[in-house]
Amino acid sequence: MQETGQQTPRWKKLLIGLSLLPLLWWPVSLLHDSAFVFNGTKRLLMILFPFYAIGSIALAWHCRNERPEVMWILIIVLWLSYASIFAIATL
Repeated sequence: MQETGQQTPRWKKLLIGLSLLPLLWWPVSLLHDSAFVFNGTKRLLMILFPFYAIGSIALAWHCRNERPEVMWILIIVLWLSYASIFAIATL
């Protein structure tokens, strides 16, 4: 449990908040790709990815003070996932 009086550093809050910013690109990527409708796997990944990203951010926020190692792992895997989704979107 989180101890009373234990504050989350501002840089952790900023890091978690910045990890949500690439999701603003998601609707643009869905509208940009015209061949997107015909590729079922790519379409499914692109539609489900925001739910994964929001879930990862929620879990990272929940464990930010108690288990900072888990927070870092979630954030790093999320940013690697952003890179892979951006690569898929450009194919």
